[in-house]
Amino acid sequence: MSKEISFLDIHEYSEKALRYLYSSLKSLYNVDKENQKLLMFFVISLIDEDKSLKKIVEEMDKIDGIRAKKSKLKIEKIAETWLKKAYFQHLYHKYSIIRVYFTKFTKEIIRPKSKEGKDKLKRTSIYYLDRYNDKYKKKLKRCRSNDRVLELQKKYPKLNIVDAFAFGLIIEKFATTNEDLEWFENIVQILIKRRE
Repeated sequence: MSKEISFLDIHEYSEKALRYLYSSLKSLYNVDKENQKLLMFFVISLIDEDKSLKKIVEEMDKIDGIRAKKSKLKIEKIAETWLKKAYFQHLYHKYSIIRVYFTKFTKEIIRPKSKEGKDKLKRTSIYYLDRYNDKYKKKLKRCRSNDRVLELQKKYPKLNIVDAFAFGLIIEKFATTNEDLEWFENIVQILIKRRE
C-alpha cells in the first residue's frame, strides 16, 4: 500500500463511526473535552472538505512532498494508469516503455485544439510519465535486490517470482514487508497446487 497518503484522502466516515471515534478517544486518552472536540472538528472539517483546512493540509503535503489522490490532475492519473499497464507488458513480454506512445495516447484522449495546447500537453505528459516511471523503476530495482524476494525466487525456480512481485509493488497491491511476502507466497502455492 502507498505510504504517500494525504489527510485529504480521508474516507467519508458516517456520523455513527465518528461518534464511535469520539467515545473511544474519551475512554482511551485522559484529555479535556476541548481537545476531543478540536480533534473531532478537524476530522469532520476534512470530510466536509472545508476550504481553509484544505489549504493547511495542502501545505503540509507540500512540506512532506506528497499529493492527495483526490487532487491529482487528469493527465497525472492517465500517466499512472498507462504506466502500470505498460509495466505489465514490459515485465511479461519484455516490451520497452516509450514516451512517444504515451504522448500519442494522451493526444487521442485529451485532443487539444491549438498548437500551444498540443505542446503543453506533450510537456505535461512527458513530465508525469517520467515522474511515475522513475518511481516504478526504483520499486523494480528494490524488488530485484530484495533478499526475501530472491529467496522466494530460489524456492520456485520455474516461476518468475521477482517480476510478478515487482508488478504487485508497482500496482500497489504489495509492499516488501514480511507479511506481504507471506501472502504473496500463499498465492503462489495456490496457483501451483494441482487441482484435485
